[in-house]
Amino acid sequence: MIDTTLLESFLTVVEEASFTQAADRLGLTQSSVSQQIKRLENQIGRRLLQRSTHKVTLLPDGERLLVHARRICGAIQDAEREFSAPGVSGFVHMGVAEDFATSRLPDILRRFRRIYPDVTLQIEIGLSVNLLQKLHEGVFDIVLAKARQSAKGAEPLLDDPLVWVAAPEEPEIGTLRPLPLALHPEPSISRAMVMETLEQCAIPFRIAHTSLSITGLRAGVLAGLGLSVFGRSFVPEGLEVLDHEAAGLPPLPALPFILEKQKGSEGKAAVDALIKAIHENLALLDRRRFP
Repeated sequence: MIDTTLLESFLTVVEEASFTQAADRLGLTQSSVSQQIKRLENQIGRRLLQRSTHKVTLLPDGERLLVHARRICGAIQDAEREFSAPGVSGFVHMGVAEDFATSRLPDILRRFRRIYPDVTLQIEIGLSVNLLQKLHEGVFDIVLAKARQSAKGAEPLLDDPLVWVAAPEEPEIGTLRPLPLALHPEPSISRAMVMETLEQCAIPFRIAHTSLSITGLRAGVLAGLGLSVFGRSFVPEGLEVLDHEAAGLPPLPALPFILEKQKGSEGKAAVDALIKAIHENLALLDRRRFP
């Protein structure tokens, strides 16, 4: 039988890509973590990791075990949260930017609903500027959105570099002048950032396609109508990230995502529980980028 404590140590080493950092996170000595990994390898009868001076590399059997370790440790953590969580109930109305809603949010909400089944959620997807305006009008309890300047009290979630994307069959479209663009309509934040960058670099452009939805932008790009831009973590399936230097395009700034809650919602247990779950799950998803 595999010791789940050893699986937790293995998963931490993989996520941190370092025995030293894993030991710090686990509150153990580096030698203790090394011994735990050795015990796990002995239990399984396979080598899992290749360790060098500055690098930890997963071996093929380690990659196979990683899938099971994530599932097992995740289930244990969910069970611990569920049975230790106080009886929280209530209603939370949340506004979410579409790129976040179609990528990271489903996993976050799935885990949250398992732990807090008595919390009712209502989600609205839209443009960040519109969502934040509705928050300030009292419509939402929480908003996850893009914001170039965070309001007082807003919490930064992540900064995601914007990248140029095109259809795989249209690699040369980035060299056209004026540059054809597929963007959200005003008052889109990413649209404003792209247009300002191009104007500063004196690169002529034209708006060839607009859509309120990511699905609509993806369709326009796949049809070859123009380039678009997305956060690197949110590039839609089927689109290709361009080498901006090869296309003669400027690098783009990072896209900041923030979490802002309604003033007066302090102490609302359901809102506080959801905010905590968002931060915890984002940290977990970011660690899972390795390997």
